[in-house]
Amino acid sequence: MPNMSFVIPSFLILVILLVYYFSRRRLSVRINRTFVQLLAMESMGLFFDLVSSILQANFSSVPMAVHYLVNILYYSLFAARIFLFYLFTVNLLQVDIFSRPASILVHSFIFIITEISILLSVRTGAVFYIENETYLLGKDYNILYGCFLFYVALSFLLLLLNVDRLKRYQTVSVIAYNTVLLIGNIVHFIVPQYLVMNTFCLMALIIIYLTFENPDLFSSDRGPSFNARAFRFSLDEVDATKDYRILGFVLRNYADEREIYGYNQMDQGITLISQYLDRLCPNQTIFYLRNGCFTILGDHTMDWEKIQNEINTRFQMPWSANEADLFLNIIFARISSESGDTDSETIINRLITAFNEGSRRIGTMESLIDLDKIHEVDHQKDVKRALDIAIENDAVEIFLQPLIECASGRMTGAEVLARIRNEEGRIIPPGVFIEIAEQNGQINRLGSQVFEKACRFISEGKLDQCGLKWLNVNLSPIQCMKKDLAIQFRTVLDRYHVSPDQIHLEITEASMIDLTILEKQIQSLRSSGFQFALDDYGTGYSNLTRVKHYPFINIKLDMEVVWDYYRERDTLLPALVQAFKNLNLTITAEGIETREMGEALAAIGCDYLQGYYFSMPLPTDEFVKKYSKASA
Repeated sequence: MPNMSFVIPSFLILVILLVYYFSRRRLSVRINRTFVQLLAMESMGLFFDLVSSILQANFSSVPMAVHYLVNILYYSLFAARIFLFYLFTVNLLQVDIFSRPASILVHSFIFIITEISILLSVRTGAVFYIENETYLLGKDYNILYGCFLFYVALSFLLLLLNVDRLKRYQTVSVIAYNTVLLIGNIVHFIVPQYLVMNTFCLMALIIIYLTFENPDLFSSDRGPSFNARAFRFSLDEVDATKDYRILGFVLRNYADEREIYGYNQMDQGITLISQYLDRLCPNQTIFYLRNGCFTILGDHTMDWEKIQNEINTRFQMPWSANEADLFLNIIFARISSESGDTDSETIINRLITAFNEGSRRIGTMESLIDLDKIHEVDHQKDVKRALDIAIENDAVEIFLQPLIECASGRMTGAEVLARIRNEEGRIIPPGVFIEIAEQNGQINRLGSQVFEKACRFISEGKLDQCGLKWLNVNLSPIQCMKKDLAIQFRTVLDRYHVSPDQIHLEITEASMIDLTILEKQIQSLRSSGFQFALDDYGTGYSNLTRVKHYPFINIKLDMEVVWDYYRERDTLLPALVQAFKNLNLTITAEGIETREMGEALAAIGCDYLQGYYFSMPLPTDEFVKKYSKASA
């Protein structure tokens, strides 16, 4: 009779584990369901191990069919158990092995062959047979060890290929429980008379429980809801199914409410809300993400309009916590698989952004956050990341757009325009990233790169090669506030041996808000030899009096001004152009898109034309190839 000294202690430990695990609220996700199956398999394996041993001690009093049935069940559970451990690893690593029939067959082939061999043992004796009231091992008994080794090895391989999906301590745990299973298999092979395999499987289950399956890891400390970690686990699963609806809400002005009502009362209030949601939504999963944020996760059948209305109605009444009435306001956010977001990180980031915005809102404003705006926030984050990468790697590009002289019809100058690219290599429009650069303080570094690359272009002789007299380089209002800007520009000019009269600095009308700072900056730059153009005239604060006080040589009419005049001719713009010319200023009309528009602006006295009619902005190499004298 086999040695059962390991079975009874293992059974008692398993009972404790089962009682505690099933007494706690559990998250219904695939990995947890696999763990429940493992617990059931281990329980049945221990049971039939015991029964088989008892039957062997009382062999003659039990029908032969019962002996075979019990042993078939025991060996079948033995093989099924290791396959379930493998499936747990698969689910933990989020590897999809069941999407295609061929994949299912490859991963379960050894398990199926093993189970068939066990079932056929009744007739063939391949895995076991009974003779002279004794259980004997069949000639193919080692297929059990082979099955065990195969799936442990496959688990290690999957971990090696997908190790980046787990945190370090999780990786250590996966290695640990598979190593324990491997050692158990070896020990069982060496001393088969000892029933130790169940003990090693139980050890592996305890490692899994402590690292991944302890229900307390997923439970919120505020009522019956789950926590943020559980929310991430659940989203990883809906990432695979791509079928979800999430209704979230956040307490407005949460931090201040905690100060007003007190921490204990607010914590009690959060618990009451969690309990209410648990009763309201028995078919959905409730999460409390802390800081007054709740989410309700369901599938496409969830009636979130009805749930939102009921929650709104409930919040019209106070929450009584520790003899205090809490009057709380909330704001909702909704997101579903229909929005196209299936990646858990994207979903979480959008919700966090929405909740951060909603928690700061006070009063009786709208009750639902516009997630389209959150899409814009996501896009801004992508642009900011691309901007940071471009600046850090000196990857800001310059494009050139020609300036055509009206009198000769020839290109005499070009405007330098900054460009950056996203991760896919596509150009990000300057109207998107310039504002972000000004907001996050990167505009000075961006402008410095553009200025230096313009100087490098000139120093390589390409200005003369294209028949240009100068390049226009833009200055942002923030750059104009940089005290050492003139020194910085002068240093770059000297490094590339470029004359300052080859670069005209374009200053936007927005820069003319603070005239004192602008005047000092222009004087400093002018002393270094730079000349100036006033960009986007007609959109800001400048007037003829202001323009007279600054040494501009050129006024660039904003394209909206140009288009307004072209659509509806009047005498205002021609008179304004003439006034500028009386001040010895040249005029550039931006936004020229047709020959007729160019002729109309030239007729009122404009000196230069710029726009898509002549050329869109081009990368420097394409610009040189198109406009160099050699190719003309």
